[in-house]
Amino acid sequence: MATRGGIQKWLRISVLGLLLLGAMVLAVNWWNSRQTDAIAVQCRAAIDREAWDEAEPLAQEWVRRSPKDGTAWLNLADVARQRGDLEATADCLGRIPTTDSHYLISQMLRGDLLLDGLNRPDQAVEVWKGMLAVSPTANVAHQRLLYVYSMTLQREIMVKQIREAIHQHVEPPEAYGYILSAPNLIFTNGYLKVGQWLKANPADETLRVAHTIFAARTNPSRGMKMFGSQAVQSGDASGVAKCLQDFPDNLELRAFVIEKTIADADMNALGQALQKLPKSAERDSRFWRYIGTFRDSQRRPAEAAAAFQQSIRLHPMDWKSHHELGAVERVLGHVELSAKHAELGSRGKQLEKQILELPNAAQVDEPLLKEIRNFARDCGDQDVVDGLTARLSPTRPSQ
Repeated sequence: MATRGGIQKWLRISVLGLLLLGAMVLAVNWWNSRQTDAIAVQCRAAIDREAWDEAEPLAQEWVRRSPKDGTAWLNLADVARQRGDLEATADCLGRIPTTDSHYLISQMLRGDLLLDGLNRPDQAVEVWKGMLAVSPTANVAHQRLLYVYSMTLQREIMVKQIREAIHQHVEPPEAYGYILSAPNLIFTNGYLKVGQWLKANPADETLRVAHTIFAARTNPSRGMKMFGSQAVQSGDASGVAKCLQDFPDNLELRAFVIEKTIADADMNALGQALQKLPKSAERDSRFWRYIGTFRDSQRRPAEAAAAFQQSIRLHPMDWKSHHELGAVERVLGHVELSAKHAELGSRGKQLEKQILELPNAAQVDEPLLKEIRNFARDCGDQDVVDGLTARLSPTRPSQ
């Protein structure tokens, strides 16, 4: 049996060993920190001299030693960018921890690189969503998401994103033009921009559909090539039928077909087009408007009015639904309601026209914003009223 003295001696030796081990760990860490600091200084100096061959291995060693140091990854990203390696640049920026002070600015750069440099809008969207998870008031992330959602005709999530930005008081000025025109949104440059993204993501449903719709609704240069020997003509709708075969439940394609039947005044075709609509159509104000138009053509004004009212509940500023409802209410003998909705339809149409005539939707001025606020108030869209009241307040800081 060990004696008391033997145990005490063993304890003293053990404690001494632990103290020596701790001192060695501290010494190693101190030495490694000194080495890492020296490598960082050399790396930054090489970058300042634009000596990229020298900077690259230094930056790689820096991130190997300090994998949680955002500054190290930023420097390696800078080297990769200067060497033209966009993949590596995006990868480096994506490795910066969310707790790092450089996180938001680095992810903004990464998102833009994925969108415009690598033509990957879906990955860019995920980056901006990640920014908002960390900082819900990151105004750049909101703005970029609205841009992609609007350019790819993702109307439902675009409007949802606008309302979220309004709640956070970080909505860009163009958000109000987008939400006003959401049921009718189209861009003259959408064909070319979405075409760039589509070439890098040829199987993407959202991009294929948006590109097809832009080709059919806008006027790309005559004979402009899409892929290989295939070309589209001005206002070419030939791709819609093919897209419908591949994506029969896509709301944008279904809406395009329905609007064409309405423009052609073919009510029989409209009735057929409204059969077996996807469940998601219930959340889209346009489809209730289409149903209202069909019911009106059948001389069922009460049912038509109910459909138009549901359309307005889903999107209070849908001026086309107000216009149609005004006509039906007149048939029903509701004179005041008829006048109200007819006036809202006329005002909304004029406001949308003013917005479309702007060189850029972001250039909307204060008088026009006030008109949109008043229109939203009369339509019952409280989110837009609250957002514009705050934006037009003299005490609101500029973004």
